[in-house]
Amino acid sequence: MRIVVNDIAASSGGALTVLRSFQQYIVENDKENEWIFLLNDKYIDETENVRINILGKVKSNWLNRIKFDLHSGKKYISSLNPDVVFSLQNTITFGLSYPQVVYMHQSIPFQKIKKFSFFRSEERKLAIYQYIIGEIIKKSIKKADKVIVQTKWIKDSVIEFTNIASHNVIDVFPNFENCSEYKKDNLFEKQNFFYPAAKLIYKNHQCIYDACEILEKKGVSDYKISLTIEEENTVENINYLGELSFESVLENYNTSTLIFPSFIETVGLPMLEARQMGTIILASDCPFSREVLDGYANAYYFNPFKPNELADLIVRVLNGEIVRETIDELDNKNTDCWQTIIDIIIKAGKNNN
Repeated sequence: MRIVVNDIAASSGGALTVLRSFQQYIVENDKENEWIFLLNDKYIDETENVRINILGKVKSNWLNRIKFDLHSGKKYISSLNPDVVFSLQNTITFGLSYPQVVYMHQSIPFQKIKKFSFFRSEERKLAIYQYIIGEIIKKSIKKADKVIVQTKWIKDSVIEFTNIASHNVIDVFPNFENCSEYKKDNLFEKQNFFYPAAKLIYKNHQCIYDACEILEKKGVSDYKISLTIEEENTVENINYLGELSFESVLENYNTSTLIFPSFIETVGLPMLEARQMGTIILASDCPFSREVLDGYANAYYFNPFKPNELADLIVRVLNGEIVRETIDELDNKNTDCWQTIIDIIIKAGKNNN
């Protein structure tokens, strides 16, 4: 079977990690099918059954990307004569007569907690994702043969926003690294708090700053919150660490309480990692948090837009009202997500033959 994988958008960060993880799984586990990856640069290696076609101009700007998805892409992909097309970038290629499977991992258009504004410069790019790219994603979902998402809450939201049949949306929890082997006992210090996140609006660092201000007014000062961003605010109780290695992040889970005020995530990987380490987690009360932390004894929730609730939880940790419970390891949800996804792709291709 010939499978075309469209991931022209991938160039850095999580998208590139997903691409490389998927290709590596194919190299190690699938010798029967022919895979043609459409990319904007040579981020992966070719093998006997993996071919790479570079389409750098498509990635050069948003307009070219949209043109490819809506118009020119159908001619190019049709020339490859695929049995099925798999998109790793949230959208289908419109106008194709071949079956298409979409891996949808963009939560911004499917959340209700925040409406971003085109009139605020710091929100403009997110507004484009929410309203313009979001509409293309929703139309893609309606036309795709199958849609794969990472979590149950996203599946429910996709169905609500697009009104498509539930059997056309399949939730496949993503693979994640087993962190439990790094867990060490008796290192926890209740005055230490930690938040590993990039500086993005929805990561909501402002909630932490506001909580610190509330605590200062209450005379609470014996604590330290470590952030993995460069210094941007002179708050006495904030420790700016900059980007950390994965090992250093895990060390902080052993010694600290995780604060997670982000209000837009698909999964929320730090919570998944910290759960395996037995860390106390103070999490935003959002659907993704509730799903990832379901049944976890060390999880506590706050409204991400009410920093007083976060401040109250910090005080409860400091005075010993919230303690780090000894718990069993996280149930292993890793069931080879890529094999499940490949099976879905192949089934869609066979249904067309």
